[in-house]
Amino acid sequence: MVSVRHSFTTIACGIALLASLPLAHAQSTTAAPAIDKDAAAVDQLVTDKADPQAAHDLVSKSLDSESDAVRWRAARAAGHLGLDSPEILAKLQQGVADDDWIMQLHAIAALAKTGDKSDATIAALLKAVGSENHRVASAAVSALGELKVEPQQLATVLDSELAEDNNGAVAVHAVKAIVEAGAKAVPLLKELLDQPNSGYWACVAIAEIGPDAADVVPQLTQFINTNKYAEEIPQALMAVAAIGPQAKSAEKAVTGAMEKWSDDQSVQLAGLYALGAIGATDARETLEVSAASDDAFTAMVASWSLAKTSPGDAALMKAAIRQLVAGLKSDNANMSRAAAHGLATLDIPEGMAAPILIAAAKDPEAREHMVSALAGLGDKALPHASKALAKPDTRDLALDVLDRMGAKAAGATDALVGAMKEADAATKVRINHVLGRIGPAAAKATDNLVAELKSDNKEVRQSALYALREVGAGAEAVKAALMGHLKSKSDAKTPEEKFERLAAAWTLARLANKDQEVVAVVVPVLSEGLDSNSGVDRLESITAVVDLGDAGKSLHEKVAKLAKSDPDAGVRNLAIIVASENSGE
Repeated sequence: MVSVRHSFTTIACGIALLASLPLAHAQSTTAAPAIDKDAAAVDQLVTDKADPQAAHDLVSKSLDSESDAVRWRAARAAGHLGLDSPEILAKLQQGVADDDWIMQLHAIAALAKTGDKSDATIAALLKAVGSENHRVASAAVSALGELKVEPQQLATVLDSELAEDNNGAVAVHAVKAIVEAGAKAVPLLKELLDQPNSGYWACVAIAEIGPDAADVVPQLTQFINTNKYAEEIPQALMAVAAIGPQAKSAEKAVTGAMEKWSDDQSVQLAGLYALGAIGATDARETLEVSAASDDAFTAMVASWSLAKTSPGDAALMKAAIRQLVAGLKSDNANMSRAAAHGLATLDIPEGMAAPILIAAAKDPEAREHMVSALAGLGDKALPHASKALAKPDTRDLALDVLDRMGAKAAGATDALVGAMKEADAATKVRINHVLGRIGPAAAKATDNLVAELKSDNKEVRQSALYALREVGAGAEAVKAALMGHLKSKSDAKTPEEKFERLAAAWTLARLANKDQEVVAVVVPVLSEGLDSNSGVDRLESITAVVDLGDAGKSLHEKVAKLAKSDPDAGVRNLAIIVASENSGE
């Protein structure tokens, strides 16, 4: 297990297995082939609401069928009819690992409906959480939430699975799910920290969740104090650091670990960082000794911690900035990334901040580290990014950061709109892309985006169409503008005009799919898009058909044809999923 842990030391993950998530009903993703007599017989059981005892033998036999369509129908029937005999449960548990992903979804849904909380069922669902198929993984997480498994039992079974998880698949997906649960996963995290194989992975999850996991500090402190494996300690210390000042009570555990493993640099660096992050008050001597170290990495982190633990001390701040700026240029990638994060998390006086950002923007490698670090700060990065947007020298760096943040950059919408006014075409395109990445929370930019549909620059127009589709606000004003734009391209001849006509239709399909006038205009355009020679056009047109909902039924046959024969694998796979969902109409 140690080798696997080392390979994932930078992963921050978790498990939403206790969250009350709605179970995605597998029957909405049914397969499209013709129904044979065996499959029809199983379907009839559900239609007739057959007596469970009378249906048992047929369902059990059908779960062993060589036909995918028969097996998943049998799993669905088991769930609908509440069949929970040991024989049926065992086959459903096997079905969770079936080669056919539709069967997996139905088996997962059926197990959730039975209410079975046996270790075997939990283990089967936990393995499914590690699936590379996001639908299967999401369904498994939802099923575990619906079963309301007790944290202690879940932790025990997960710990057992992790002991056999030689390639780390279950661990990575499980911790990712924990992170998505956030504070709701705290009871599970407490239990995992007490288990022999899962404590490390709990620390990985805590490091990503941060302050919302503050209630685990006592168990985390105990984990650090009693752990015998040096390779697990840095991750535990990083978990303490991520929680921040609320983990102040762990200060002695941190310094104790640094003394116990004084020759291990990973422990020392993580410990120094944790002391600064929690605002340690009794570690000044430790930090000063380390700040004078001959090792540049150690000295840099210690200097950062001294500045963090002594707010208002100008001399320590200047010393830390000097060390961190030098660290940005290090050939050691870990050190340069740490330097970027350190600069992003210091409360640097405004007069000192601008030169640092400008310098970072000029150095490609330092720039990437700074972007990654600032984006990782979330809301804390927004004031820095918003100020940087207003300055030509730092605007591109700010846009890189906000683009990386996606929806979390919503607080910078006003600054982005402000930057539009004086921006050149290339910058407007970048701003529009960032607004699209932010999505609905960037609604304030709608009027500006609509205005850009009249731009003389095709890239600006096309990026505005993309952004409007993702932002989706101001439906009436946007609808009128898009309808006008679409109609202005009705005689489109050039590839550029045809693309913009399609893009307007894609956006209208999402924003005004209840408007019959809009639908009447959009459907023929999307039909052309589904016949396009461009894989991108076909892919986006399929997405638009989904956005239309029931209004797009007339296009479902074309989507079904693409599912069978499209030469582009990406288009074909999306069409298969959409066609399978449409087959349940």
